Amino acid sequence: METTMGNSKIEQGLNALCAGKDISKGVKDMTDQVEKGINRLKAAIDDNKATAEKLLKRGRYALEDGVEESARAIKRNPFGFVAVAFLAGAAIGMLAPRIGRRA
Repeated sequence: METTMGNSKIEQGLNALCAGKDISKGVKDMTDQVEKGINRLKAAIDDNKATAEKLLKRGRYALEDGVEESARAIKRNPFGFVAVAFLAGAAIGMLAPRIGRRA
């Protein structure tokens, strides 16, 4: 009887020890997978950040070019732009009171 109980306790202890190793191995594997996922996420964020910065610079340069081009066009034909601005102001002035009455 002692050998049966002794063996069963030893077997239980060995099984628990083996299960503990399996659990610790599983935890380590999961930790490694999470770390890999975090590293991939960080790399993707860095790539997207660099892309966003490049697009922002391109947009700023395009806006600066547009402002410079507009200034050149106004210098070439100032009276045409004054006429367009006057007509736009007159149209807004005529429509604003009508829109104000409806509201």
